Amino acid sequence: MRLGIIGKPQSGKTTIFNAASGAQESVGDFSQAVHRHVVKVPDARVDKLAEIVKPKKITYAEIEFLDAPGFSGEGKKSSGLEIHPDLRKQDAFMLVVDAFSPTANPESDIRAVIDEMILLDQAMVESNIERKERKAQLSGDKSEMREMEILKRCLHWLEQEKPLIELGLHEDESKLIRGYMFLTEKPLLIVLNIPEGDLGKSSQLAARHQTLVSPGKREVAVVCGKIEMELVSLDPSERQAFLTDLGITEPAMDMVIHKAYSLLGLISFLTVGEPEARAWPIKRGTSAAHAAGTIHSDIERGFIRAEVIKFADYAQLQTAAAIKAAGKMRLEGKEYIVEDGDVMLFRFNV
Repeated sequence: MRLGIIGKPQSGKTTIFNAASGAQESVGDFSQAVHRHVVKVPDARVDKLAEIVKPKKITYAEIEFLDAPGFSGEGKKSSGLEIHPDLRKQDAFMLVVDAFSPTANPESDIRAVIDEMILLDQAMVESNIERKERKAQLSGDKSEMREMEILKRCLHWLEQEKPLIELGLHEDESKLIRGYMFLTEKPLLIVLNIPEGDLGKSSQLAARHQTLVSPGKREVAVVCGKIEMELVSLDPSERQAFLTDLGITEPAMDMVIHKAYSLLGLISFLTVGEPEARAWPIKRGTSAAHAAGTIHSDIERGFIRAEVIKFADYAQLQTAAAIKAAGKMRLEGKEYIVEDGDVMLFRFNV
C-alpha cells in the first residue's frame, strides 16, 4: 500500500518523511525532488513472538511512502496547479501542516490544501465528462451512461467545495470511477508538525482538532518532526535515553505510522515459527482463505482450515502444548473473517 506525503512548502513534510523512513533527504530548500521509501510498521506483537520463539528472521508489515511536491497552499486562489503524477496513484495521503512557525495557521493551511485537491479533482472531472457523455450517447452502453451520471454527481459535489470521500458512493459506483484516481476520494491523515516547546501540549492540540476526524476517512496526529528526525538517527541505546530526557515513552512517529496503516484499511495477522516471525498486511474484512493467499496462492487454492490463536493467549501461554491444553487454539474455515493480531497456521493440500 502507498501513502503520499503532501503539504505546503516549508511545512516539514520531508522532515516527517525522514523521521518515518530513516532517510536523510535534504530539508528546507524548496526542493522539487521526489523521495520514496518503504517504511516498516512497528509491531510489538511481532517483537514478542520473536522473543518467545527466537526465529531466524523477523519481518514487519510495510507501507511505501512518497514525498513529492505539488501544492502551493494558496487554496482556491491557485491557478495552473500541477502535481507529480504518482500522487494520484497513492492509496491515502498524509497532509503535513506547519504548527511550529510563529505565523503558523494550521486550520487555514489544512483548508487551503484540501481546496487545491478539490480544484484538481474538479478539473479532472470537467476534462472528461463531455467526452464521456458524447461516448455514452453514441454507444448507448448502460455502463458508460452510469459512469457519466456518477461523474456528474462528483462534479456537483466538488463545486460545493466538498471532498469526494464524503459523497458516500457505493462500492460498485466507486469501482466505476476508480481509474480517474481522484485525490479527494482517498483517506487523509493530518499531521500537525509542532515545535519542541509544545511537546507537552500534544494531547490538547489533538483534541482541539478532533472535529476534523472522521473514522476511516480522516485522522489527526501531532508530532514534532525535528525531534522525530533526530530520534531516528540515534542508536537504540541512545534513543531511549533521549526519550526519557524528553519525558516521552515512545517515538510519536510510531503512532503516526500506525494511524496511517489503519487509515489504509489494513490489519495484520501473524505467523511464527523457527524460520520467521512475521506480520502480514491484509484489508480489514479479509477471509481466512484470502489471507492465506497473501502468503502463497497455493495455500489459498488448497485451503483446508486455519489454526487460529489470539495473540494475547499466545503471549501468555507461549507453547503449543499449553495453548492446546487451555483450549485457546481453534479451527476456522475459509469464510472466517481474520481479526487484527490473529496468530495463524494454515493447513492446505494441492
